Parts: sequence; C-alpha cells; structure tokens
Amino acid sequence: MSEKPTYLAVISNRGFRSLWINQILVQLAYNTLNFALIVWVFKLIDSNLAVSALMLSIYLPAILFGIFAGVFVDVTDRKKIIILIDLLLAVSFVLFIFIKGSFLLILINTFFINTLAQFFMPSESSSIPMLVGKKQLFLANSLFSLTLYASFMLGYSVGGPILNIFGINTIFFLGAGMLAIAFLLAQNLPSIVASSVEKKFGKNITWSNLQKMVKVTKEEASETFRFIRGRLNIATAIALLSGIQGVVGILAVLMPSYLERVLRIHATDSSYFVMLPLGLGMVSGSLIVGRLFYNRPKRQVVIPAILGAGIIFLLIGAAPLIARIAQSPELPLHLTRLRYFFKVPSISFWFAAGAYLLGLFTVSVIVPCQTVLQENTHEKNRGKIFAVLGVIMTSVAALPVVLAGGLSDVFGTAPILFTLGVLVVALGLIARYPDFFFQETHLPKRVREFLGFGHWEKGSKLLLRKNVS
Repeated sequence: MSEKPTYLAVISNRGFRSLWINQILVQLAYNTLNFALIVWVFKLIDSNLAVSALMLSIYLPAILFGIFAGVFVDVTDRKKIIILIDLLLAVSFVLFIFIKGSFLLILINTFFINTLAQFFMPSESSSIPMLVGKKQLFLANSLFSLTLYASFMLGYSVGGPILNIFGINTIFFLGAGMLAIAFLLAQNLPSIVASSVEKKFGKNITWSNLQKMVKVTKEEASETFRFIRGRLNIATAIALLSGIQGVVGILAVLMPSYLERVLRIHATDSSYFVMLPLGLGMVSGSLIVGRLFYNRPKRQVVIPAILGAGIIFLLIGAAPLIARIAQSPELPLHLTRLRYFFKVPSISFWFAAGAYLLGLFTVSVIVPCQTVLQENTHEKNRGKIFAVLGVIMTSVAALPVVLAGGLSDVFGTAPILFTLGVLVVALGLIARYPDFFFQETHLPKRVREFLGFGHWEKGSKLLLRKNVS
C-alpha cells in the first residue's frame, strides 16, 4: 500500500519550497499593487470606464504575447525566467512613484508588468510537476493555491489601510522590496528545463533561436488548440478558468463604484469586510479541497461551487432591494463612513459571510481545473497549454470588462451583478441536471460520457420520480 502524500513531504522538497517562497513574495507585492491601482485610478478619473481601461492593460498582454510566452517557457530554463522577471518587476514598481499622476503612464507601466507576468505565470505553473511527483501534485497545487490566495487576502486587506494612512508611494516601495528579496532567493532554484529542449534549441537562447521561436509560435498555437479541442476535460477546465477570470475582471471594475455609490462607503474600507473574508475563504478552500477532496471526482467539487458562487452574486445584486424589504430604505444614505456600516450587522455580517463563501467556492473550481490540466499535459507542451489558457482567459474577459464599465454607468452596478448571478446559476444547473435541459439524442456520446451517462438512464429517472411522489 503506497504511503499517503502529505503537505510536509511536499514542502520538504527543496526545489518546490524555493518556487513556493518566490510565489508568495511576488503575489503579495502584485496583489497589493492591484488593489491600490484600482482604487487610485477610480479616484483619479472618477469613472468606471477608467477602471475598465486599467483592467484591459492587465489583460491585453496575454492576447499579444501569451502563446509566444508559452513557447519561450517550454524551451528555456524556468529558473532564469523567474530571476530576470523578479528584477524587472522590482524596477517597474519603483517607476510608479514618478508616474502616479499620469493615467496614460500608469496604463503603460501596468501593461509592461503584465507582459512580464505572461512569461512568469506559465514558468511557475509548468514547473510544479517537474519538481514534485505525480502523487504529490494535487497537494502541491493546493499549497500554491493556499499561498496564492493568502497573498491575495493579505495584499488586498492591507492595501486599503496603507493607502489611507501612508499613501500609495509606500505600496510601491514595499512591493519593490519584496520583489528584490524574491530575486535574491530565486538564485536557490534548481535548473528547470524540459528534457527535449536541447535537442531542438540547444543549451542557450540566441537571437537565431528567438527568431525560430517566433516562427514556430503559430504552428505551436494551432497544435495546442487542436490538442485542447480533442480533449473535453481539458477544454472544460480551460473554459471554467476562463470564466473565473472574466468574473474577476467584472468584479474589479464594478466593486469601487458599488461600494462608494451603492453602499456609500470608501472603496479602501472594503479591505476589512470584503477582501479579508474573501481571502480567508480562498485559504480555507485551498486547505479543504486539497485535504478532503483530492480523491473525489472533480465534478463533485466544481459543480456545487459554481452554484454557490452564482447564488452569492444574486444576493449581492439584490442587496439594495433586500435592504428596502428589510425596512431599511435609508440604509445607503447613512453609510457614509465605515463605522456606520458595522452598526447594521444584518447587512455587514452577510456581506462578509458572502465574501468568505465566494472565496471558498472560487478555489473549489480553480484547484480541480488546474490539476486536470497538469495531469493531462506532457512536460514538453505544458507551458504552451498554460500560455494558451492565459490567452483564452484574457479574450473571454476583455469584452465583459469593457461592457461592465460602460453599462454600470447607465444601469448601475447592482443589476449587472444580479444578471451575472443568473448566468452562473444557470451554468451550474445545466451541469448538475443536464438531462433536464437536454434530451439524450441532442448531445454527442462523448459529452454525455463526460457529464455522466447515469443522467439519462431510465432507471435513475424512475427512481427519482418514485422518491418525489
């Protein structure tokens, strides 16, 4: 009987531990910056469309460079990529100090940082299976998700207070310092190169090799898309992760306006009652999913999480109506400062609880989907898969991000959030009860096999009817 994998065994792996610490520092700096920039740009321009433009400067590099980045990662030592990007990110953070008053320059520097991220993220993600064994892969992904969202929680939780008390320059200085430490610690990473690299490109990256990479990018992209289309589980995992990225973009655009114009509280105060519980939910979700559900069918984790997230969005969108039904029509007018918000525990508590559950549900989708991708891709094309994932996520998110900014100025943020909830719940219901929405003959066999043939078996339907009656 094989020994059950443990978190301690995974952390004891020196290569994984070095990668893990680097991720913590980079993500903490990055998330604190993102929170600060979203609030800063909203205050600077006083427009949801301005926040949409900021989000586009974050997403656009994936469309332009994502696939090439995947090719580059697959033929390069990941250690060298991580070290170089740590250094360039530190410099970019310092640059913000001098350009923070210019909206255009903020967009340009944000674009540059996220161009670096297109090379950094697949380098990290595709390195994990090369540093740990297959039996440890699920736990390693859970640890990465744990610290990814712990960094999100901490970065977004302290971003507001730092911005209020010390100003945005402090965030730039602290982020640059953490990235400098990450740069130094990354020297301890082992060399991380796929075994087939030297046969195709040699030991060093030269100008001729770069030209060769550009030439094969289109070919590799076409091959990768064919690979994805031929495997329904991989396509579904990418679609779900893409949807999450789109939802994150919409929330980033809408939240500052929702908090200040609907709840009438400062956007920076969301660190306390939204971002902190959201991050705690993500951390809890990473631990729970990795420890309790690692051997469960992944759909049993993902589908309930989708339904739960959709219900949360419905409640957030309906919050103003709920307040009126609760005989509190004056509530939004009195929430001019954070302390008034806490005087209404029926509202403040449920917002915090909803944020916590949303974080838990989000991780319950991400961890299984990432594991599916890593289990079904070979090390020689894993970087391309994750790079294509980034391209798809950005493409899915870009249009809704722009629309969310414009439509929220016309219709308000609450109706858009409610509509988002309706769509997410509908997706979850279709996945959970496909036989209710589709007849057996309307779906190809491989789709029915993926969803579970049992949904269309007459015996299971008769039993269900008998139990209902």
